[in-house]
Amino acid sequence: MAALTVLWAPARTLSRVAEERRVLLALCITALYAALALTGAGISVLGGLTRAQFEAQGTQLPPELEDLFVYVDVFALVVAVVSPFLIWLLVSGLMQLVTRFFGGNGPFSGTLAAVGVAQAPLIISAVIAIPLTGLQVALGPENPAMSVVALLGSALGLAFSAWYIVLVVIGAAFARRVGYGESAGSCAISCGGCLGLIILAVLALVAVLVGVAGLGGAS
Repeated sequence: MAALTVLWAPARTLSRVAEERRVLLALCITALYAALALTGAGISVLGGLTRAQFEAQGTQLPPELEDLFVYVDVFALVVAVVSPFLIWLLVSGLMQLVTRFFGGNGPFSGTLAAVGVAQAPLIISAVIAIPLTGLQVALGPENPAMSVVALLGSALGLAFSAWYIVLVVIGAAFARRVGYGESAGSCAISCGGCLGLIILAVLALVAVLVGVAGLGGAS
């Protein structure tokens, strides 16, 4: 029930979750989010959405890079499964570390529990994204309505992500026994660190994918 009550009673729920250190509940929520994200990514991959969007722009890859779409699709599926767990652990670790500079002294298990349960809005976002992705596949990239659906999906994703960040701030405040201001400052620093790491990881993986596709074409 905590996964649901956190949506309308965040302070009370996250306070209890952090105090009871309900890491298993947080793990289950993260696993559910990963499963839903994989479903959405699978619909996109099976529907050939990435390739269709690329080709709709009138861009054609050279023959030696045609296999790049296969690597991109595999990468998308792997990221869909792995990223919820990595983000959970990374955000929890950064919040645990940064709040220490603001006098935080709660256990890491409490932070893990609070940050994990705070992902409840992301589950709702993933549930909504599944039919929206299917609708994009059905419409096709040449249909003007697809752009509207994609924009709607992005807007909803941003809104639910903002909701998640607010819950992280509330949960970390209880888990680390600091004020909301200190928790918000820690979250801002942590989000900046996460964003930088994500950008570096994406750039590195893109370079690897292009290199692998190039080697495959050369052989």
